[in-house]
Amino acid sequence: MPSDAPYASVRLLTNTDENTTFSVVDPARCPTPARPLVLAGMGKQLAAMGRDRGLGMAGGSPEPPAQTRERKVAVGKRVFVAVTSMAAPPADAVRCAAGVSFIPQSGAQYEIRYTRDEAASQCAARVLRLLPRPDGGANLVQEASQQGFRALRKELVCDAPGVEPARAGQ
Repeated sequence: MPSDAPYASVRLLTNTDENTTFSVVDPARCPTPARPLVLAGMGKQLAAMGRDRGLGMAGGSPEPPAQTRERKVAVGKRVFVAVTSMAAPPADAVRCAAGVSFIPQSGAQYEIRYTRDEAASQCAARVLRLLPRPDGGANLVQEASQQGFRALRKELVCDAPGVEPARAGQ
């Protein structure tokens, strides 16, 4: 994203310290979308991802720093975010994925909260909008433009709500 382009700020959160990846999936090339672009990796991936600078977003994360990232995203069109995580031994090697899309607005702040059970058999993602308060905190409200989609494979974004049918097959 060009440094002078309008953007929205997104805080990405996970409730697990195991490998969790937030990726942007672009449905423009459905039925075979391009490989997802990694927006953030966290948990035990922290050492591989290096130090992370925050964006000075309102409020604070309810999760520890290793499970929180802040990123800029483009505005004005629907963004599709797939979140995947793996259970760590001694649990079975199970992967869980959830997808959520929304339309970011310029200057707005959001959280994408990913929750997963310990066995990685159930997970969910949701988008909240942060409404900054004068005290530096934030009120959280459900983002009205959010829609969920199946995200275990990148191709599933082609069936997601908000994907224009004319794109399929192009």
